[in-house]
Amino acid sequence: MEKLQCKACGSISMVPMDVLGDDEENEPNASASDQDGDSQTRFYTCHVCGDNWLSVKESYMGDHTVTFVHQMGMSPELKRIAHIEPPEAARSANVDYWEYYLDDEEISAEAWHDKLITRRKVLKSICSN
Repeated sequence: MEKLQCKACGSISMVPMDVLGDDEENEPNASASDQDGDSQTRFYTCHVCGDNWLSVKESYMGDHTVTFVHQMGMSPELKRIAHIEPPEAARSANVDYWEYYLDDEEISAEAWHDKLITRRKVLKSICSN
């Protein structure tokens, strides 16, 4: 099992898991080429502080996006969407542009990063006490 370093608490305890969509659960032999678009979903969770996020890579009719969703308990959801071209180059240096959201409301990049930093500080303080 691959483990990554958690960005909230610094532990090597972040575990990625593939997530099956409804189509994949109902038809396990269905391939991505059978669908109009292609998507891959992974859920990352830290076994020390509880930090988690969901990443969804999607390709549909030439539009390639990666969506990251962060949520902690009942707090508002932080989401950002990268629009990437070409899809094989999914690194931040190759992102055409980002969209940032707090729940469903678009916000500035600075406000989004401030919320994420605050969220990670809370998680780190919880596991440090």
